[in-house]
Amino acid sequence: MQEAERKRILAKLDEMSKYVKELREMIPPEEEYSKDLVRKRGCEKTVELAIDSLIDVAAMIVSSQKLGLPESEENIIDLLVGGKVITLQLGKKLKEMKGFRNILVHKYGKKDDSLVYKFLALELGFRRI
Repeated sequence: MQEAERKRILAKLDEMSKYVKELREMIPPEEEYSKDLVRKRGCEKTVELAIDSLIDVAAMIVSSQKLGLPESEENIIDLLVGGKVITLQLGKKLKEMKGFRNILVHKYGKKDDSLVYKFLALELGFRRI
């Protein structure tokens, strides 16, 4: 991996870390989540940005390691698994996160606030401690 690629990846990881920190600070208790529209939308947008950063990092690694030309964002994850850069288990988790992001962004199906909160707080480990 060239130094310029490494720096770009590290910058994206720093960006993602910033979003995760912001999300941890803003996520309200579950009973307040659906009532506070501003915080709810802030949480949803912030997790979207964090997942976008993660997908960007994955694409950069695929490119720098010359793992192949991805046909889609999901294929980026498959290439990382196939290249043994990440485990199959982590690949499944990344696909879940990407699917969740698509629900938020493209509004596939009706969003259930309790399920969104569960994903934010429990699945992603962003609950305020």
